[in-house]
Amino acid sequence: MKATSEELAIFVSVVESGSFSRAAEQLGQANSAVSRAVKKLEMKLGVSLLNRTTRQLSLTEEGQRYFRRVQSILQEMAAAESEIMETRNTPRGLLRIDAATPVVLHFLMPLIKPFRERYPEVTLSLVSSETIINLIERKVDVAIRAGTLTDSSLRARPLFNSYRKIIASPDYI
Repeated sequence: MKATSEELAIFVSVVESGSFSRAAEQLGQANSAVSRAVKKLEMKLGVSLLNRTTRQLSLTEEGQRYFRRVQSILQEMAAAESEIMETRNTPRGLLRIDAATPVVLHFLMPLIKPFRERYPEVTLSLVSSETIINLIERKVDVAIRAGTLTDSSLRARPLFNSYRKIIASPDYI
């Protein structure tokens, strides 16, 4: 059985705070739950990580090695989570858009400058094409097309209604 990230976090909290009761208080858990989690971790590993006395808590040799590694791992996990959260809050990277030429010229082009000012870390790749393409194969993030969606695995959202008109001068007719 492998250790859970919660057990690792509890173990690190116990070591850093110096006691089960302080760790329990910091984590908002009962003393018994914290103690059980550390015992369960020790059982999974098959070693004692902590020397316990009524007044003192210290790491065993195995506990010291394990603590250093686990502390580093938890810090890396926290950094990865922060990075992901930051990325989620700040769009960045390449955004590939494929649309029909009139849509690119008349709708998207006027929006590029304000978009780039608002999202400076996003790189735009605009492609105008009149054909239906395989979005996955072409690695397209957004395609703007007229008509009904033929591939049910894709998500679509109506952007606007377009009405066709045929216009001619009286001399032509």
